Amino acid sequence: MKELLAKPGFLVSHGTIGADTSYLLAVVFTVMFLYAWWLAKAGKGTKHHKLVFVSSASMVIYFCAYYYARQLGVLALEGKEGFGGPEEIYKSVFIPVLTIHLVLVTFGLIMTLYMINLGFRASIKHNGDYALKEGDLKISPKSFWRVLLIVAGLWGVNQIILSFARDASWQKSLAWGLIFATIALVISIEKLIEKILPNGAKRHRVLGRITMVNFALILVTSTMTYLMLYVLYPANP
Repeated sequence: MKELLAKPGFLVSHGTIGADTSYLLAVVFTVMFLYAWWLAKAGKGTKHHKLVFVSSASMVIYFCAYYYARQLGVLALEGKEGFGGPEEIYKSVFIPVLTIHLVLVTFGLIMTLYMINLGFRASIKHNGDYALKEGDLKISPKSFWRVLLIVAGLWGVNQIILSFARDASWQKSLAWGLIFATIALVISIEKLIEKILPNGAKRHRVLGRITMVNFALILVTSTMTYLMLYVLYPANP
């Protein structure tokens, strides 16, 4: 898989298949989400619901597979591999942008899963059409702890798999640990979100806007990272 992703790309002379495909899909996913946002604002709830669900599921599957294969976050911790520019630019520009990008991607993936769940919980289907339902929306304490235990179990299984993987490193374990910790944190603040935004419909609208802005920022940082790696400062010019 790594060999395939590392082959020459099709957008720029120094690009790779993995980088070019990732950037194009980042553009496609962002456009899809912004269009879905417009559908929601236009009152087309069913079309919004279907498009967000399909694009969200596709994005989560792709990015999990892609980042696992390329280990971009691990690359940022292990050294300057892939960046051919000056050390000063690497430390003061590239690493901060890449770090922000990875944080936004992690937050975006988590919010995507959360918003899919919230979308089903905060909506009602009437005569085949989806619409947000007004009223308080809360998760029961039993369900809350059950979800946390599931996340903890998945983290444990993942750690066991990593410990038996030949190429496992502490950076990879740290990266996955941070992902699961962030998921647990988001779930944990659900109760706080319920107090701040008790109305399910309003919560969906507010958090939806935040998620859309996050996706736009992902595209911006993705573009900056791509340009620095493959246009401005390629490793093998």
